[in-house]
Amino acid sequence: MAKRGRGRPKGSLNKKTLEKQKAKTIDDQMVEVNEMIEQLDEGSNGIKEEDFGYDGNGSPVIEPIEEGSIKEKVLKGPDKVEEPKKSSAPKKWTADTLPRNPSVVEILKGVNSLRGKKDQIAQLSQFTGRADVVYCLKAAFDDRVVFTLPEGLPDNFVIGDPDTPAGAMDMAPERLIRVYKRMQYWVEGGRSQAKPAKREEIFLDTLRSLEKSEAEFLNEIRQKKMPFKNITKEVCEAAGFNLTPQ
Repeated sequence: MAKRGRGRPKGSLNKKTLEKQKAKTIDDQMVEVNEMIEQLDEGSNGIKEEDFGYDGNGSPVIEPIEEGSIKEKVLKGPDKVEEPKKSSAPKKWTADTLPRNPSVVEILKGVNSLRGKKDQIAQLSQFTGRADVVYCLKAAFDDRVVFTLPEGLPDNFVIGDPDTPAGAMDMAPERLIRVYKRMQYWVEGGRSQAKPAKREEIFLDTLRSLEKSEAEFLNEIRQKKMPFKNITKEVCEAAGFNLTPQ
């Protein structure tokens, strides 16, 4: 008969070893718990374990946070920064804002928008070298320029090219910057004299081919009128335009 072996089965642990392993497992768990508490402290918006008290039932109670304390500021978050209010006042017009080869209408309209004469003169003086501007200001203010066209326009006459959008001078069949020299047909002593009927025909054809605002402007100045109230003879002469007979 085989002799029964005494002792523990192969691979089993004694009581002392089991107790050590159990203690080690508890220690590991406590380490994990402590790490979790630290993580909660870091992400708790300033509320930590020491902020808690306990009531009679052992339930945690958060102590009130003092007003003005650092913890209150952390919980409240940064103060809202008010954005600076944008100014509603439009920027002052300058000649630099004009497109390349602007219309005389665009130039005078911009100068007209300025309030002070000093600014008006300063901006208008930049165009003393523009021949079309010179011609138009002389037509409106210089007594030496006398138009020989009939007064008014024919009945049912449509002024301005009907197919050109308002303000789109470049899209019109003609531009005042190119046809201003035709004024020599319409004034006394002009270089190109023509019969009255021919002069009127050239004038009306010109009005039909221009963008509407340019056509209306041309029709005004040939009547010795200036449609922009701030563009006066005084301002023009102060800007460097010779408009007074010597």
